[in-house]
Order: sequence, then structure tokens, then C-alpha cells
Amino acid sequence: MANKKVGVLVGTTGEIYAADYGTDSTRLHAEKFETLAQAVNALLEGKIDAVLTDDAPAKVFVRKNPSLRILNETFKEESYAGIVAKENIGLLDSVNIALIQMRAMGVYDSIFDSYIGGQTKYHVSQDSAVGPVLRVATNAEFPPFEFRCKKRGIVGIDIEIARYVANYLGRNLEIIDMDFDDIIDSVRAGAADLGLAALSVTEERSHIINFTDHYATSKIVVVVRSGEQESTFQRIKDSLLGG
Repeated sequence: MANKKVGVLVGTTGEIYAADYGTDSTRLHAEKFETLAQAVNALLEGKIDAVLTDDAPAKVFVRKNPSLRILNETFKEESYAGIVAKENIGLLDSVNIALIQMRAMGVYDSIFDSYIGGQTKYHVSQDSAVGPVLRVATNAEFPPFEFRCKKRGIVGIDIEIARYVANYLGRNLEIIDMDFDDIIDSVRAGAADLGLAALSVTEERSHIINFTDHYATSKIVVVVRSGEQESTFQRIKDSLLGG
């Protein structure tokens, strides 16, 4: 597996995990991409050997590309949360109360059933408000959490959560689409009030930003071409999963 190329997204925990695995003689080569679509295209074209990403978006891309396959083993389990600046404790408390209310009223389950279960077409309606704009930073390249729709613009689980939080706060909503790697810095600098972008909770990030309560769990998985020989699967498993 020496020099095997694994696609990762810039600024994500997948990038960190890929860099940490292997020894000097079997170190994986992490190819960095700005979007998951770019990484998947590189895999389809044979430019890389695997993609390391979260399970929900991985399933979306595999459904669209039957020539790809997700390895059975989970690479890592994580939790998603929103982020606010360290000094913005009032907003942090309000967002957490909104998340609790979402769960209690069944809104949370309806959102996830709609985007992941596909059982409903539930959407949070945006209320008109007179309060200041709630600026939410995201990266619309990570379905089903945030992605672009021709008819409705930027949509996804995180966008539904953002609408609910804005309604709870009595504020109008502004979604700011940016590179994933810029979201934390944007919130820290005050250019955005809240970050919602399937952000994995890590100790390192918690030193510089405050996380809201967790609102989703995720598994980091390995996506490979389904036409590869099983021996190739096993070598990728051994290197990435520590087998």
C-alpha cells in the first residue's frame, strides 16, 4: 500500500486521519480536494485509490455511481455540531435550547427522515422576522447536509436546522456559502454568527471555537471502485483500518 493515494477534503477530520495512518514505509498519500464531488470524480477516473469521507454523503455519491462501493468497516465514529465564537455564549445557549425544542417537537426526526430516510418531504418554513440577520456559514458541497438544488437554492439538513434556529431567535436568515476550510475562521472573526456544515466535534477545534450540542452522529468510511479485486480491498482495509 506504499504510495496509495487516498482522497480527503481539505480541513476535515478525514484529512487528519489519513495523515496519521501507516508507517514511514507504508505511508498513505493524501490527495486533498475542496469538494467531495471532486474527490469522487478523481476516484472514478482512477487518479486515486480511495476516498475517506462521512457515511451519509458517501451513500449519496455511491447511489449516483454504481461503479463505487463503500467498505464494510467503519473507519471512525464522530459527532456533528454547530459552532459559535468563544465570546458568544448567549447565542450558544439559545441555539442549544432551539435544538432541544426541535427534538421535543419531533422536528429533528422529520428533517432526518426527509433527507436520509426519504419517507417525507418535510421542510422548515422561514418565518418573517424583524430581528437582526442570523448569518450562518456553510459549505454547500456535502449532501445530504448541505447542497445546491436548482429550484430551492442551498438546501439540506443543516439548512433546515438553521431555519429553525433563526425562527426561534426571531431573526431573518442569511446562508453564507464558503470553502469548508474557512468556516471556523469566519465564525471566529465575526463574519458569520453560526457555522452549520456537518462539522465534526474534535478536541483540537474545541480549543478555538465553541460547539453547540451534538445533533447528529456520523461514521467515517472508505469509498473505493467496485471493480477492484478483493485483494485490493483488503490492502486498503489493512492500511486505513489498522488490520
